[in-house]
Amino acid sequence: MNEIEYDEKNKTLTLNYKLFELPTAQHKAGLAGLLVLIKSLELRKLAPLPLATVSSSFAQISFTQESMQLVMDDLFDAQWVEAKVKQKWKGAEPKRIEETEVESNGKKKREKCFIYDVVQPKGMFLQTFFSDGDGLWMKLWRNMVWEILRGVPTTRNVFEERAGGKVSSECTKKWADLLKACEDLKKGKYKLGDISSSLFLGAEASNAEKVPYQGKIEENFLLPFWHIVSLIFVPRELEIKRMENRLSISQNKELGYVLAIPEPNNLEEFIEEIIDVLRGLPSEKFGFRPKAALIDLMHEGGLEFLYHFANQKTVNSGDFSLSLHSIELYHLEKKGNRIRQLAYDRILPQTSLIQDYQVIREGLENPYYKTIVLKNLLRRESWYVGAEAVFRKEPVSFFVFTSKTPSEISFFGNDVKRKFGQIEETLKLKKGANCMTEKEFEDQLALRIYRLVQNYLRRKTEEKSGHKYEEFKNDKENNKIKFPPKYREEMERISSDAFLAMRGRRDHDFLEYFTGTLCSIPQFMAEEDFLAISKALITDWQKVKTLAMLAVSATSYIS
Repeated sequence: MNEIEYDEKNKTLTLNYKLFELPTAQHKAGLAGLLVLIKSLELRKLAPLPLATVSSSFAQISFTQESMQLVMDDLFDAQWVEAKVKQKWKGAEPKRIEETEVESNGKKKREKCFIYDVVQPKGMFLQTFFSDGDGLWMKLWRNMVWEILRGVPTTRNVFEERAGGKVSSECTKKWADLLKACEDLKKGKYKLGDISSSLFLGAEASNAEKVPYQGKIEENFLLPFWHIVSLIFVPRELEIKRMENRLSISQNKELGYVLAIPEPNNLEEFIEEIIDVLRGLPSEKFGFRPKAALIDLMHEGGLEFLYHFANQKTVNSGDFSLSLHSIELYHLEKKGNRIRQLAYDRILPQTSLIQDYQVIREGLENPYYKTIVLKNLLRRESWYVGAEAVFRKEPVSFFVFTSKTPSEISFFGNDVKRKFGQIEETLKLKKGANCMTEKEFEDQLALRIYRLVQNYLRRKTEEKSGHKYEEFKNDKENNKIKFPPKYREEMERISSDAFLAMRGRRDHDFLEYFTGTLCSIPQFMAEEDFLAISKALITDWQKVKTLAMLAVSATSYIS
């Protein structure tokens, strides 16, 4: 049981928390966040500090009112800064107006900028650990706090009073509530308090039936701290735009934030490890965001959290035993003055999952390919499952390399080509083994189909273009083969025709196309390879179809 004790003589309030008796992951992360904040205060040599004793599943934190004031002042610390905007804010007078000279389409013109004073959270408890200090990760954290946790302007008063040089009034409220809870506990009662959405994701002061959302005061005390040990990610939506003669894909549209909230299962180890994670976050920039924070689907945020966590753990101790029970994922977006929760999920940190993600992570450049592979990784399905459904939704130029293929993102087939290469290398290492796993048999089938399709496309291209690959393969510029224009043109046409032909066929129609067209070119295939593909066509033609379409995508890519 979590308990509160008050020492009248020393004016000390002691909170005792048993990790596994806290009700939610947010409470557990809150306890860890409070301890990390205290560690930050210690590193900054601030005083008076709360006295914290921590074990794997228990924490005891003793506060004087002065030390609690220090914690609350640091948590809500803020400053006034100037914001420069191009549009005047409705209902607010700017501090001043500035004019700057800008160049557009070769012409110079003057633009007005409106300057406003705004409150900015400091977050020194995070700056202590971030490698770039008050840099990109701090900017991302501030954006999230202002748009999600404190997205409603009236909830920002706690920061405004600190920006004005006042001590945080939260301390007085918390201290009084905790003392009252301590008195109630002596009488065998629990003091309850309301929980707001600015403290607990998914909470409302009361539901439609006017039932209040409440929790124990001593447990509510932890909720303002969970974001300190959580990671923030920015999911992006692909925007397709029609240009003059091709389609363009943009990844610039952001869709709110994904918050990855850890649920510790070993408090003492977790504190050390999450501090290492915060210190090790890469500061590489992409636009105005940390590149490592940009994701293409919600679950990628959870996998990235596990990746950073396991990476630090492996570097420091050489193993994968994590002090985590799970990662909770919340996808939230601000619309007007409303904070909408778009999705929620939970990932368990299985060793095999983390290891598999570490292996494939660097080869996930195309967002469509990444989405397919990561969904399958989490479902523990084969890497290609569901690809055909994606092929049906989008234009063929997204998956077959043509003059109309969008150049703004990495080409889909390049990722697939890399995957087939990895399969080939893995199978080489297994060559000669007495027995193969089911996955290895499947990989072998994928490679056989890839070689069959590759052979068909290349031979048909040579036949139609009049250019033999062997004749120009050594003609290179900047270490890249100079493909004749006619060869490129025919590869594009033949690949597109094959992809579309398979996309529109099912059952016997697909079998007839595969055997009558793709196998019409001499394949020089070993008997066991021929028999394996024949068997797969009879027992699982959908798998053969998906792998064949992926093989077309990979082969169509001419660098």
